[in-house]
Amino acid sequence: MGLVQLLLGLSSLRLRSRLVAITITQITGVKTGTKMRSESLVLPRLLVLLTCLGGFFGAAPASAEMLDFSTPQGVISWPKLPDMPDWHQDQDSSLRLAANSVIPDGVDLANADVKIEARGFPRRGNGGSTSLDQLLESDRAAAPAGTQVKQLADVADKDGTPFHLYAFASPGSNRVVAYSEEGEYLLAFTFFARSQAAYDSNFPVFVSLIRKYAKEIPW
Repeated sequence: MGLVQLLLGLSSLRLRSRLVAITITQITGVKTGTKMRSESLVLPRLLVLLTCLGGFFGAAPASAEMLDFSTPQGVISWPKLPDMPDWHQDQDSSLRLAANSVIPDGVDLANADVKIEARGFPRRGNGGSTSLDQLLESDRAAAPAGTQVKQLADVADKDGTPFHLYAFASPGSNRVVAYSEEGEYLLAFTFFARSQAAYDSNFPVFVSLIRKYAKEIPW
């Protein structure tokens, strides 16, 4: 049966290729010795062609844009972030934490009053977390005893995708985690502040980062 199925699959692929070739000739008029009747029809017809190709082969689901890095421990990745004026990425902590770790300019990680860590988790291979609810509950369980968790207002990114914000407040620590999902990835952007003053002055920066985030970010 395996050989029969393989032959049937190859036959189907050849048929699709012929249909696509016919469609290209009919839509674009591109054939040896043939000219287009009207060049103004090229763009609309090409759009139809793309739709046909999507129907033949299927369209890939939208997914978060991840940056991959090879390390002695294996490949790690984190979400690509938009430019943040007056902030920079701390490469050492990013590689150590497997997160896009950014801190304000002019300070290092040891004395930074605030920092932001952006992570992306594949639905498969994330310890069983396949939904945002599971990811949130995992973070609740890992929080120190006495931590108060409060849901904040959602913030939409540049694509209109909502991020669900939760504040984790414990003695000497303030952090907010923004959860979202794109395609096969669960996203968790975390804002840390060592004091209430640092929280109040920098939380708007965190919100602005989310609003500028998109699944496709130009360099």
